[in-house]
Amino acid sequence: MGQDRRKRTRVEFKFETIVTVDNQEVKVNSHNLSLKGMLCSSDSNFRADQLCRVTLNLSPEAEGKPIQANIHGRIIRTNPIETAIEFTLMDAESFFHLKNIVECHSQEPERIAQELLTAAFLSPVK
Repeated sequence: MGQDRRKRTRVEFKFETIVTVDNQEVKVNSHNLSLKGMLCSSDSNFRADQLCRVTLNLSPEAEGKPIQANIHGRIIRTNPIETAIEFTLMDAESFFHLKNIVECHSQEPERIAQELLTAAFLSPVK
């Protein structure tokens, strides 16, 4: 396989997650997570290039108002076993929760702050 082009730390994160595509909520299990995306179990409803919304429920449902990270994304690849989702938009609170998850599960949490100093997405040069 070629050189790893990832610009963000990826951490193992096994968690039940909801991915909404075409107004249909699908429960999946995440495999790993970064500030740019996630790899999760697949579903027959998923297609490459579909827009989606990822909901990470971070508190038990019985505890009043749930703590959630709500993230817009795009399915970049999918097969019968796993689906890769690229995150495209999230609010500040969701970013805060996502950053904390990645830092807490990383072997090098100080690296996360350093990564935020460099652009994760490159703009095409014209």
